[in-house]
Amino acid sequence: MVSLSCQGLHLAYQEHTILAQGDFHLQPGDFQLLMGPSGAGKSTFLKALAGLAPRFGGQVTGQVRLNGRPVADWPANERAQLLAFLFQQPDQQFAMPTVAAELIFALENLGLSAAAIDQRIDWALAKVAITDLRERTLSTLSGGELQKVALAEVLALGARLLLLDEPFTAVDPTSRASLQKLLAQLSQEGYGILIADHDPSGYADRVTAVHRIDQAALQPVTASDFQALAVEAEPRRFPLPDAAAPTLLLAAELTLLNGDVKVLDAANFTLPTGKLIMLNGPNGVGKSTLLRAIARLQPYQGQLTYAGRSILAYRKKAYYRQVGLLFQQATDQFLAVTVQEELDQVLRQTQAGAYWTQERLQSWLQAFQLTGLADRSVYTLSGGQQKKLQILLMAVMAPKLLLADEPLTGLDAAAVQQVLALFLALKKDLGLTILVVSHQRQALAAVADYQLCYQSGQIRYQTEGL
Repeated sequence: MVSLSCQGLHLAYQEHTILAQGDFHLQPGDFQLLMGPSGAGKSTFLKALAGLAPRFGGQVTGQVRLNGRPVADWPANERAQLLAFLFQQPDQQFAMPTVAAELIFALENLGLSAAAIDQRIDWALAKVAITDLRERTLSTLSGGELQKVALAEVLALGARLLLLDEPFTAVDPTSRASLQKLLAQLSQEGYGILIADHDPSGYADRVTAVHRIDQAALQPVTASDFQALAVEAEPRRFPLPDAAAPTLLLAAELTLLNGDVKVLDAANFTLPTGKLIMLNGPNGVGKSTLLRAIARLQPYQGQLTYAGRSILAYRKKAYYRQVGLLFQQATDQFLAVTVQEELDQVLRQTQAGAYWTQERLQSWLQAFQLTGLADRSVYTLSGGQQKKLQILLMAVMAPKLLLADEPLTGLDAAAVQQVLALFLALKKDLGLTILVVSHQRQALAAVADYQLCYQSGQIRYQTEGL
């Protein structure tokens, strides 16, 4: 029987210990959950188990064994048939332009026949319920759809042990529930699964064990402690915007295409000035496409009016100082190498220099647990640290309209509350209007002023909550 284990695993980066003496075992039939604060080392631990560390930096001591053999000694094509790793950012593991081409390429590396490849692809896409995405170009898919493609790929490779790093951060609640059900079924069919997730909801009746990494220790979480973490809040009802309230952005007969797919059809809506608005909808309906259109990074038909003028009437440089897009992938936002260089750059460009004093900046760096990282390369930070830095950099820039695409991805509950506190401060102190796309809606719903929802190619404000 295939198995994965480690004993006395020690992980470190430079002088910082990430994990001290970790012991772990995974076998078919397991469905285990890994939790812990942002930056605690969950991704590093998963990479070490997968044999991908220390190739990406850091030091690893202790033993990780796949079927009793050191995991690093397995040839990659043989290891992939036993053990699969799904990255936190799924596009990191894609090499081809379309879904079908990506899966074919991955399976060809296993030396399979064309008939066997087709059979595996059909099975994997159906298993994840994305058969309709087979011929789609990867660049046109939403973050949640990319996560599903990545899961289908690791299933198609045939591995029986699966390591999944935050696979649900960009997945809508319905898809999250169905994928959790799928993973539980897979474990019952003989797969062994370890999944890292900040959100405990939906696992209580499914997982066989829960672990937590915190302060360099890997510890079991008892059933009673986990049950306390997984309590969900009651849905909220939202007010509707006052039609007489000041409007910052107006959309009239707005039509959007994502590739050849129409995702918005002659929609009309406004964004009230100085409000925090959450934008909801299933994966793939066009939420990110809408944000890119407002940011002038996506073609559109119809009218988009900002502060009483067509957005196309502004010079690009002037418009981009007024309207800022927080990208879904934090690394897409970085322009410098170190944390300090990024901070220095936005401090020179900010439109709120009197507000963003060094004292205030240091206060938020401390709240975000980013102190002491000034000389670190932004590309060596954890996914959660990168996301928090990205958000803080955009907050310092202080655009009047902030478009935030999945800003809570990869963040633990405490970090989510800090980010939302920052958004509220920006709204209150600087009058920013903030439009947020996030599938982590429970925390966001508690602070949002209004809720915009995609429905049948339209966007409307709705009162019903989660």
